[in-house]
Amino acid sequence: MTLYERIFYLSDVGLFFFSIASVALVGLFAIGVMAATHRMFPNTRGTTMVNTMLSGILLPTGMVIAFVAADVWQNDEKGRVAVEQEATAVSDSIRVTKHLAPEPAATIKKLIQDYVESAMADEWPRMAESLYSDETEMALENLMVAAVRLEARAADFAESIAGQELRKYTTRIELARDARLRVSETRIRTPKWVAVWILLFVSACVLAELHLNHRRALLIAMSLFSLGFGVTIFLISAYDRPFTGRTIIEPLALQNALVRAYR
Repeated sequence: MTLYERIFYLSDVGLFFFSIASVALVGLFAIGVMAATHRMFPNTRGTTMVNTMLSGILLPTGMVIAFVAADVWQNDEKGRVAVEQEATAVSDSIRVTKHLAPEPAATIKKLIQDYVESAMADEWPRMAESLYSDETEMALENLMVAAVRLEARAADFAESIAGQELRKYTTRIELARDARLRVSETRIRTPKWVAVWILLFVSACVLAELHLNHRRALLIAMSLFSLGFGVTIFLISAYDRPFTGRTIIEPLALQNALVRAYR
């Protein structure tokens, strides 16, 4: 497990302070680099960097971070929508069984229960590693085959309609599950993180250059820099890979759908 993968298993408080500390380390490194530069290349003419340079570098930094954050939050929302749609399709499938004879209704409800329990117990942990569960796949296939058989072997018109509706809802379960699995594979790619941290380092270098000879101003500037951008990094990290770690999308909607079915 890499260091970046380990941070997903930190608590929210731990991840928050880790993010701020990471940005603060970038700031300290930038101060060291600029101090070394001043010693190696002293400013004999007394010229200073203009303050507009700071806004000039902070603009692209903010834009890049905003783009990365937008992608992460959109993926998180897609994951939540997929789980909600999957749970809704499960509820609709269970509702169809109320219009079936006792024996086929019990069979279908048992297949739905097997799928939901497998998805929660077996597939959810596997999604942390961008994997899926063969057991859950088989449970879904069994449910879909049962729906097709019910429609094909219907004893009357009402049972045939119920079979059609069940097949429609099981297809929706399959589509929602596929969307959920796709979201579990998404993550911030390395080039994006490299760009973010390089831009943060450049911004910190500009801050250090502007305030290097004024310790109070430098301390305040770097503290605000670390806090502001650290919170942003925290929000990005907390919502990246929405099915991994402690800050994940839970299968509560699926669990509630199953609980309501057996009340």
